[in-house]
Amino acid sequence: MISLINYFNKEDKYILFVYFYLFIMPWNFFKWQMGVLTVILFIWWLVKFRTQIKNRIIELIEFKPLTILILFIIYSYVSILWSDSIEDGYDHVDKFHKYYIFIILPLFFSLKPNEAFNGIKLLILSFGLYAIFSLMIFAGLLTIESTNSDENNPKGIMAYAIMSVYMAIGSILSFFIVKFAKNNITRNIFVLIGLLCFLALFVNKSRTAQLAFILTIFVLFIIYFRKNIFKIKNFLVSMIVLFIVTFSSFLLLKGSEKLDRYIAAYQETKEAIVENKFDGSFSLRLYFNIVGLKVIKEEPIFGSGPEDNVEKLAEYQKSDPNYTYPKIFTSYHSQHMDLLTRYGIVGYMLVIVSAIYLVFSLRRYKESYYLALSFFLVVFFSSFANVMLIKKPFNYIYISIFVLFSVIAYTKNRKVNIE
Repeated sequence: MISLINYFNKEDKYILFVYFYLFIMPWNFFKWQMGVLTVILFIWWLVKFRTQIKNRIIELIEFKPLTILILFIIYSYVSILWSDSIEDGYDHVDKFHKYYIFIILPLFFSLKPNEAFNGIKLLILSFGLYAIFSLMIFAGLLTIESTNSDENNPKGIMAYAIMSVYMAIGSILSFFIVKFAKNNITRNIFVLIGLLCFLALFVNKSRTAQLAFILTIFVLFIIYFRKNIFKIKNFLVSMIVLFIVTFSSFLLLKGSEKLDRYIAAYQETKEAIVENKFDGSFSLRLYFNIVGLKVIKEEPIFGSGPEDNVEKLAEYQKSDPNYTYPKIFTSYHSQHMDLLTRYGIVGYMLVIVSAIYLVFSLRRYKESYYLALSFFLVVFFSSFANVMLIKKPFNYIYISIFVLFSVIAYTKNRKVNIE
């Protein structure tokens, strides 16, 4: 306790604020939270580092993954020009992207690699605390009436589509922190976080996040053992771990009475294929993807523009005699389809390439590489059935983690090149 107090007394207060900013981000307690805290962060950074900013801008240009991500942000605003309603298009883009540059600049220019890594760990720790919160609701110790969160839907104060992705990320990233940890305290803390996130993931409703978790583990095993995957020992270890994870997941789903949702998804898919009937959560997502492919064909390169893409989705639903669901949706419920229809292949590739380039730039540093790879894989798979980058506060978490890994990659690679 004394050492912790000494740390807070000695540590730079700006860095402590950055840590607080990142730690509280997943909870999003108040509507004004991100706006006010981001403005404070940006102004504090401007004042503290005002003499260094001009000389360091070149660093941002030198680091290609972050440059590509910024190009996407700029492109999203430019795409407003070919929207039918410039005002509606601007409102959508600005709603989600307006704080991005105010997050990117302070984090990238002010943090050292160890501070950036601490930020990543603090986010995972925050996910772990959210897991405890969710499990307390599942156990009947808490009920959140304002969000209809109870034992059957222990999502807490966030939508289950968001918090379940927190749990998938927290569980997998905790494993790699434990694997590379150099002291027992860190190892024990993240073993607990990984376990809590795993439990919370499978007592909640999000099939998408649960499947993303399984698929990510499968891909990670292939990549981790890629050179020796067919050696009997590695193959057996992979199969045993995958079996344990899958079987444990099955038991948790059954015990929390969430297994019926997978059975329902199977029935919905069968009805959609055989009867052309789209009446459930899963089958509706299939329908939105079918419509999305038609919309992409109309404007494949640059997209339909912000908001025009979802207006076309609504029009298809209204004019399609096979669409009998009573509600008209204005979301594709797929980030991949949303990006392609909204910003076209150009916008989609800017997002995808920036992430791949960032992971590739970390390939020499195993811990950071596997952490980044795990994060982006979970987001990638989750995005097939959820619009993760236009869900607050996850969009801010995505940008923040992207920048934190960018700090690690840029600084370490620059040091290697100088040497």
